[in-house]
Amino acid sequence: MQLSLGLSRSPLESVRDALLCEFGPQRPVARMDPISQLVKASISGATPDATSWAAFLRLRGSFTCWEDLAQASEGEVLDALGEVNHAEDKARHLPHALRLIQQKVGWLSLNHLSGRTVDEARWELQSLPGVGIKVAASVLNFSTLAMRALVVDAHVHRVAKRIGLVGPGDATETYQALMRMAPGTWTADDLFEVHWLLKRGLGQMLCPDERPKCGSCSVKTICAKVGVGHSADVLVWRPRTTA
Repeated sequence: MQLSLGLSRSPLESVRDALLCEFGPQRPVARMDPISQLVKASISGATPDATSWAAFLRLRGSFTCWEDLAQASEGEVLDALGEVNHAEDKARHLPHALRLIQQKVGWLSLNHLSGRTVDEARWELQSLPGVGIKVAASVLNFSTLAMRALVVDAHVHRVAKRIGLVGPGDATETYQALMRMAPGTWTADDLFEVHWLLKRGLGQMLCPDERPKCGSCSVKTICAKVGVGHSADVLVWRPRTTA
């Protein structure tokens, strides 16, 4: 079941507006350079934010610059990654991806992507080892590139299906469907905001995988409740305003 509100506005706009009323604006405070964002996003998969941020800071402390990380051994990177999930794969893929960028561009930079379309830039990033659609969109939207790409992580993917914004499919299909719903007037900051509203506000606070708080949910009247079992209604919200 997918949302059909019979309005000119897209379902994504209606969900965004409902969550904005509940949680308020979620705008970026600062943006990292694209290479730093690539490093951060590449180690974040299937890992809690606090753990991946700690690993990112260890990487920054372990290597003088990202060029040094590109030349580091798998063991050196693995030591810095610590408890991130799939650390062995990430320790292998990340330096390789950085070296491929150096070979293609001539130095370690992704600033040239600003001259590409979003899809062209996304495909170039996704050609790198360990870079899927979530990591690519994170680089394009969260970094100083500030491009119109919606980051679809596990929480966004799950709640988009649960409330009926999208049908069954993988994260790429969810990304494509949500981007089609996003008005052309929405900026990179608007898509950043939608990501955090869907991830933190809806996915983590209101609608966790188990025991969603349906009675407290600001989109309950238009939710398909796909896969919803028992519901709990205790809500504690702490805003998230940084990438």
